[in-house]
Amino acid sequence: MSAFERGRRLIEKWFPDRHILVRSNDSVSQVRIGKYAQLTLASVGVLAITWTVGVSGYSWYLDQRLAAREEQLFRSELSYNQLIARVTESQRRFGEITSQMEDTHRNLLSMAEKNLMLQARVQDYTSKLAVSEKEKVQISALRTSMDNQMNALQTQIDGITNRNLALRDELETVETVMSRVMRERDQAMQRSKKLQSELGEARQRIADLHTIQKQAMQRVAETADSTILELESVLEMTGLTMDEVITPPMKPQASGSGEVAGGVGGPFVAFEPENLEDEQFVNVALAVGDRMDQLVSLHERIKRTPLGEPADSYYLSSSFGKRKDPINGKWAFHSGVDLAGPMKTPIYATAPGKVVFAGWSGKYGKMVEIDHGNGLRTRFGHLYKVLVKKGDEVNLKGKIALMGSTGRSTGSHVHYEVLVHDKQVDPIKFIEAGHYVFKNEQETADND
Repeated sequence: MSAFERGRRLIEKWFPDRHILVRSNDSVSQVRIGKYAQLTLASVGVLAITWTVGVSGYSWYLDQRLAAREEQLFRSELSYNQLIARVTESQRRFGEITSQMEDTHRNLLSMAEKNLMLQARVQDYTSKLAVSEKEKVQISALRTSMDNQMNALQTQIDGITNRNLALRDELETVETVMSRVMRERDQAMQRSKKLQSELGEARQRIADLHTIQKQAMQRVAETADSTILELESVLEMTGLTMDEVITPPMKPQASGSGEVAGGVGGPFVAFEPENLEDEQFVNVALAVGDRMDQLVSLHERIKRTPLGEPADSYYLSSSFGKRKDPINGKWAFHSGVDLAGPMKTPIYATAPGKVVFAGWSGKYGKMVEIDHGNGLRTRFGHLYKVLVKKGDEVNLKGKIALMGSTGRSTGSHVHYEVLVHDKQVDPIKFIEAGHYVFKNEQETADND
């Protein structure tokens, strides 16, 4: 058996053709819903749940990405501070080396002056010795004395020669030191240039990171604004106002004494950005945070607003508002809508919430009432069987009952009500808004 054949048999097993009896006045007509239409409705429900999970995951991904960007900025700033410290240390060492070179130069000049003086004295002594040799014949009487003077002079010459040799050795040592100092100076200048280049690159990387973060935040803000406008348009379709359904996130609750519940405090230290660019970045970040808080609050409220349909298969048998009573024929106010269908048709929750009533309720017959928070509740009356109990938490499209005709009823249907702060409103507006929301979700899923 081929896979196609097995798939076709599974569809026929789980989605058999269904027929709906439509009664109008004294005539009864039959509407057929094929297996592929049922399969399409089931697929729409699955895609709606998938979209909800995807939006939550995407919000988490944005938070993680912003945190990673902040960590990268912190590391770049730390590297910048370390480079500044290294440049300062190199400049200090360069100053010390320059000072040592100046001292060595002064010593060399002093030694050169002493050497010139010694050479002058040597020339003077040599001149005197020549004169003495010429006068040796004439001054024979003074030969002994002159010999003694010559010996003394020779001793001085030897001392001077030794001092000259020592001075030459010292000069060679100084030249070696100067050569080493010059090499160290050149190396220090090269390191300083390299550090300056690294510092410029680090500053450029920091500027690039600021630009990337600003662009990312602007894109997040634009997406949030677009989503907020779409969600607000959905609320307008239901007839609700923002004040009726939106509770600001993390809003502190006031106690009876007028104080804010929960201890907070600490000294006030004004935030002063280092430059105008940092101040603009902080302003953008705060604005994005406000938009994201508003979007999260609005999205959470939309998720708990009853925009779903109570049943997969039904037709509108009685509208909301003024009508002639089906039992006594008198004019009356109809607090909900009657959605007719076959007996035991599954009835679903139209939004997540908590069951606050499940059982028999007078003329409503068997009834289920669900609280969705912020003053929004839904009621389902004239049920054949209730499948939940008081206190149960239900999800969107969660099966809660079977369609019936209990209580004050003339046939199989569900009486569906939507209450806003205990006031009944037209449920059809919510169902039509739900059609718009789920259609957009389907289009978004198809595009993805």
